[in-house]
Amino acid sequence: MDRARRRIVVIAVAIVAVAIASLLYLAPRGASTAQRSSRQSPSLVATHGPSPLQSPSNFSCPPTRLKFTGIFNECVAAISMVSCVPNPPNPMWVVLATGTQHKFLLYIQIDGAYHGPGTYSLVPWPNATFGASDGVTKIAVREYTTGALWQSSAGSLTVDDQGNGGWIYAGLGASANSPVQVDLNIAGWWTCS
Repeated sequence: MDRARRRIVVIAVAIVAVAIASLLYLAPRGASTAQRSSRQSPSLVATHGPSPLQSPSNFSCPPTRLKFTGIFNECVAAISMVSCVPNPPNPMWVVLATGTQHKFLLYIQIDGAYHGPGTYSLVPWPNATFGASDGVTKIAVREYTTGALWQSSAGSLTVDDQGNGGWIYAGLGASANSPVQVDLNIAGWWTCS
């Protein structure tokens, strides 16, 4: 296969992977939207803006796992890579992960501001979706069974030299009120390889 044809195949595969990841992100899991919106979740209301340090952390996780605290309190490990597309300008990683009690989809995107390995700040999302070309780094967690979604509003994401992992230190809120409420904190190493 010549180089041009191989390049086209690689680009096509990347586009399909991003499309599948987007569909997984948008597809509700389990409970209907009405059931999810009527269910109230415990909240950790921020008093001076969102902070990724609002939940007690009285347990530790192995270095290869993410520590979830707040609405969930468990160590979470990647079990399957749904999509690992670390290509500029909008790299996106989607990881199926499991904790001691729940399964999650972890979404990570550096939307239009990717400059390679390094640390990226997390701020409230100006647009409620991935791929919005708004220059904002985004992390989202979807609880796999119920489909409940939390979006990053504070913290940082570090991408390692290989571009397929790094460190997350983030505060996430329910998607409807992410900028003002932190329900879930994440700290630890992530990988998509």
